[in-house]
Formats: sequence, structure tokens, C-alpha cells
Amino acid sequence: MEGKNTLLNELRLLNISLQRVMRSVCGFEEHKLPAVSSMIVHYIFRKGGSVGQKEVENEFDLRRSTASQQLNKLERSGYITREVSQTDGRSKRIFLSEKAVREQSEIKHKFDEIENYLQSALLPDEREKFFVLCGKIRSLCETPNNARGGV
Repeated sequence: MEGKNTLLNELRLLNISLQRVMRSVCGFEEHKLPAVSSMIVHYIFRKGGSVGQKEVENEFDLRRSTASQQLNKLERSGYITREVSQTDGRSKRIFLSEKAVREQSEIKHKFDEIENYLQSALLPDEREKFFVLCGKIRSLCETPNNARGGV
């Protein structure tokens, strides 16, 4: 395969580039939260400030243990609180703290900045094709044997 691009390597390079954009171009290294944690907080905010833990797992395609780790960090940092659901004692409800709500405009601004920056590289029809291709790759990786775990 020498001299040929591989999908795996291109996706790896794309991931690295995106992390660099989030850290440097849009200033996430200066932000108090890592980008993924900011995305979770922003998601909860968009959902009205309260969601079930299962919703976070599904939205971000996280295993239960990974979601718990992320949410533990957010709770220790004072961005969320968790309570046992009143309707189902086996599940937890996540609530944003006042601190998280105060920082939402900054987080939203950074995500809008990143989205605009990335969209500027593609024409509208290219974006549409990109989403279709990403969906194909994701659906391939989400077969029952690979669900939330990869190959």
C-alpha cells in the first residue's frame, strides 16, 4: 500500500487536525473544559438543562463506563449534578449547575466558530456528500458485533 492513501490513515489525520483546530484556532486549550466535556455540557444545555445519563450515552455513542467517567469529571468540576431518577431508581438524571449555564454563551460561540471554520472548506454539495460518506462509515462500524466498541 505504499504511496496510496488509506481510509484509516485519512480518518486518523482528520481526527488529529480537528483536535488541533479545537485547541488552537478556537482556543479550547484556554477553556476550562476539554472539548468533549464542553460538547456534553452544551448538549445538556440545548436539552433544557436536564437529561438522563442514557441520553448522553446515546447522543455521543459512549459506553456506560465512558459516559460515567466523563460525567464524574464534570461533576467534580462543578458543571453538573446527578440525581437518581424519581421514575426509575436504576437511572440517573443530570442537571447543569449555575456555573455551566453561565459559561454556555462562550461554549456556544466556540462551537459556532469551529463549525463555520470547517464549513468554509467545503461547498454545500460537498458537505452533503461528506455527511453521506461519514454515515456509511459509521453504519459499517455500528454492526451488532461492533456496537460501541469498534472492530
